Amino acid sequence: MFAIQYISNEIFPLKKSDSCESALMFLGDWKLKELPVVEGGKVLGFVSEKIALSNEEAKVEQCMDLNIATYLVHEHTHVFDILAKMEQYQFGCLSVVNSDEQFLGIISSKDIQTQTFSHSALNQEGSLLVIEVKAINYSLAEISRICESNDAKIIHLMIETLKDDSNNIHVSIKLNKLYLNHVIASLERFGYQTIYTNSPLDPNHALDDRYQWLVKYLNT
Repeated sequence: MFAIQYISNEIFPLKKSDSCESALMFLGDWKLKELPVVEGGKVLGFVSEKIALSNEEAKVEQCMDLNIATYLVHEHTHVFDILAKMEQYQFGCLSVVNSDEQFLGIISSKDIQTQTFSHSALNQEGSLLVIEVKAINYSLAEISRICESNDAKIIHLMIETLKDDSNNIHVSIKLNKLYLNHVIASLERFGYQTIYTNSPLDPNHALDDRYQWLVKYLNT
């Protein structure tokens, strides 16, 4: 879950002597908007697609952005902090350096997403459900206690703030249990509204109930 684990084996940096035309070709091949410029194991800057398009005849050295602090992450940076930085600066990739600021490689948002999903609990057996709750009342401890009281453990959880309703949030939960009828009933007794589940039909559970959850989810 750290930067060093996500370094790409396919993406490489630019050199000062490269032309902006070449930089554009690499950016297009890797579907990126920027690439670092590295010399002697040091990141000197980065070149964005926008700058390269305006200076196709120039050398990379002449038009690189020198504000490298925004473009670097250290090898032990957690993936959550990496994604936050990519979102903040709208970068599709970042340069990874060690404690001596030596360049180690490049990580891209696409590779992070692919690797994170392939190793996440989302691939484990179980079912999903989405509940709606007032943000002020959200308690992971309580939700976990209710689930575990029905022999179900949370193996993945994601919180979504509703754009048109700042008072409520949607909590998507992956549980290690296939049938969630009892979990859902318990959650609703404690005031959590279930708006979606992909739990298979329990032979003792009506089809209409699952249909209603789907309709509620689509209408939110």
